[in-house]
Amino acid sequence: MKQSIWIILTSPTFHSIGLILFRLEKNELFNIFIEDLVQNGMGILSLKESELLRLNEIAKKFNLDFDDAYQYVCAVKKILLSFIGDNDCYPFEKKGPILSILSKQKFDKVYLLYNKESYLKPASDIFCYCEIHFPEITIVYQEAPAINPTDYNTVYPSMYKAVKEIIKQNKSANYTISLTSGTPTMHACWIFLQQGGVIKANLIQISRDGIISEVNFNLDDFPHIKKVGSIKTEISRLARENVQLKQRLKLQYDHIIGECPEILKVKEQIQLFSETPIPIFISGETGTGKELVAEAIHFNSQRKENRFVPINCGAIPANLFESELFGHKKGAFTGAIAEKEGKFMLADKGTIFLDEIVDLPLDMQVKLLRVLQEGVFIPVGATREIKVDVRVISATNQDIKKAVKEGKFREDLFYRLVHTEINLPPLRLRGNDKILIANHIMQQLNHKYGTVKTLTESAMSKLLAYDWPGNIRQLKNCLETGYQYTDDKIEARHLNFIDIESQSTKIEISNQGVDLDNEILPLYYHAALEKTNGNAEQAAKLLKLEPHTFRARLRKLKGKDFYGER
Repeated sequence: MKQSIWIILTSPTFHSIGLILFRLEKNELFNIFIEDLVQNGMGILSLKESELLRLNEIAKKFNLDFDDAYQYVCAVKKILLSFIGDNDCYPFEKKGPILSILSKQKFDKVYLLYNKESYLKPASDIFCYCEIHFPEITIVYQEAPAINPTDYNTVYPSMYKAVKEIIKQNKSANYTISLTSGTPTMHACWIFLQQGGVIKANLIQISRDGIISEVNFNLDDFPHIKKVGSIKTEISRLARENVQLKQRLKLQYDHIIGECPEILKVKEQIQLFSETPIPIFISGETGTGKELVAEAIHFNSQRKENRFVPINCGAIPANLFESELFGHKKGAFTGAIAEKEGKFMLADKGTIFLDEIVDLPLDMQVKLLRVLQEGVFIPVGATREIKVDVRVISATNQDIKKAVKEGKFREDLFYRLVHTEINLPPLRLRGNDKILIANHIMQQLNHKYGTVKTLTESAMSKLLAYDWPGNIRQLKNCLETGYQYTDDKIEARHLNFIDIESQSTKIEISNQGVDLDNEILPLYYHAALEKTNGNAEQAAKLLKLEPHTFRARLRKLKGKDFYGER
């Protein structure tokens, strides 16, 4: 005769034991069922078995904790489902529908559905925003791939599969679906899924004024949606077709604007290296978009659903480097009033981007080398090592090889970090890409300010003619300043170029005069020859001169050998 053994889960230990026995059910060792929770969060398990196993030994073997067990015995969760829409993409600048809903209604978990990888960056930004403002909410990314978000043939089966996966992960939950974010096709498919009985959920919408209303279809004339057996076959067929369409794409996360040969090469490198685990080194001047390339590598890799953690090594005080990178224990040093996770811990299973890596102090370079070699580190004030799986992408606007030769950067760390290099061209060498990038920035500004402005021909000509020493960052600042004028279009007169090396356009000549042929022009001749490694024909081309004319002028100058003509 079988016994019934009742275990009251009143402590973290017994919660863990309860989960152990629950999991053993899957191995058919026990016949277990979970009843409703009783007061004060106590759960009851009923076990029908002739004997009770040594629970402490099992707990130790499975190494389970209270948080895992709590998933099975806690109260029913309130879960919000929503696609990420275009209005949700800038959470730190303007609240979109998702964050507006979270500020008015309480949820335990939010599933952010995305149809293509380009929405993973906004999803990550929403995650970071919620960590600050809604730390109690669990944020989960859920893929629902659809190349064309307005095509019912791909959107519905993709959403069906995603919803089934969510229900499988949360067998007992109260669901709410937002019909505000996403395309009208997605909104209709949400209704089909709810009315067809695929998911039991409340439908809500939020207005621009922030008013949330429930969407009801309890109407006599609303058609009844029946489940039919053939729908499974059709969904499977369409899902396979959707996967094939995805495989035909190249970079699914591509926010890098440009068509010049140098940028096309960068995109090829991103595609090639995103699926490999090797460290990547990105070089380029300040403001050329090194972090954007690092993001593209991460969000096109298998790590895309885990964190991308950027850190500027040049912005951290030397005495805080170790704490920032590896974290610290409470009381580890003066001011450490609470335990803190370091950047490497936050980036576990994801990617860490170390910008301005040359600014890393030598003592920290040794510790970073150990993380790269062994995948372990010790937080400040701790005694035990922590093992992590982190992909490292580094970058700098300095000459890292020169830093190695001068002893400012460890040679062994250089070879650990620089397996391959992606070099970003400065904006001045990217030709018409300047206009493509400017138009993209204008679209962002139009979205940010809720107006529609365009660049005139005169403005575009001025943008093309300028060298942009501050690169894309300077271009963005210039356009945002020009955007503040009340005109509907941005004219050349609205664009003000400010850089460190700018000089007055007024030319002043001293009373002694100036020797143009022997003092001014030779400087340009010299610069042209240096740029072309002494090739007089190429140097003449840069100066818009015929080669024989350029050589004749050089012969008139003293110290011809100084110019290095070949």
